Amino acid sequence: MVSTMDSPSEGMKGSGKHVSGMELKYQGRKTSRANSEQRRRTILEAALRIVVRDGVRGVRHRAVAKEADVPLSATTYYFKDITDLITDTFTLFVEMGAQKFKAYWEESDSMLKIAMKELEPSEAASRQVFAERISDLAIEYVLIQLREHRDYLIAERAFQQECLRNENLRPIAFSHQKFFLDSLETFFTKIGSNYPDIDAELFGSIILHVEYQGLIAGFDGEIANKLRAMLKRQIELMLGIYH
Repeated sequence: MVSTMDSPSEGMKGSGKHVSGMELKYQGRKTSRANSEQRRRTILEAALRIVVRDGVRGVRHRAVAKEADVPLSATTYYFKDITDLITDTFTLFVEMGAQKFKAYWEESDSMLKIAMKELEPSEAASRQVFAERISDLAIEYVLIQLREHRDYLIAERAFQQECLRNENLRPIAFSHQKFFLDSLETFFTKIGSNYPDIDAELFGSIILHVEYQGLIAGFDGEIANKLRAMLKRQIELMLGIYH
């Protein structure tokens, strides 16, 4: 289940934490002892598994205590109400996702630099090859998400839906979205976009759509080719390649 979403290397702090430029604040009871922090973390990870399996509305103190194999009193000790438990579960999810996303694009940076060196903006053929390479990079990211982090994508959509009902989750969702879009804006700035912020919004929407289609319909060869064509076409439009 959610164990595929690797834990951050540093311990979670109740008072807040900076992750890749984001400040994430936890709402539950603050902890100072290592064993207390670990139990709190165990509870949140259990809640995250429930989100993947049953949706956010499945997160209840009793259900989480059972999933985490801890006394019911432990969940109510760290989280005074279900709102704090759900909010901190989403905060943990965003923290884990930001680190994973950042790590992937740092690893891909060398590929981007190579492609940039070979790009001749004035030549259509060169821009076409560049679009192909960037498309490959984007589809590889989506494939990794669908094959190795499917639970992460399911949890992401569950939290997005819950944001429509729970306004306490919206600031966290905005932070999550902003990190994603800022990373894409940096990417489009590097490749010379005249409108990196707009391109980031458009391309981010395409990626989310492609991920959703992959979750619903699977990701066999035919679907993969169709979705790759969508990503490639969007990049071509952004690079001014019309045909």
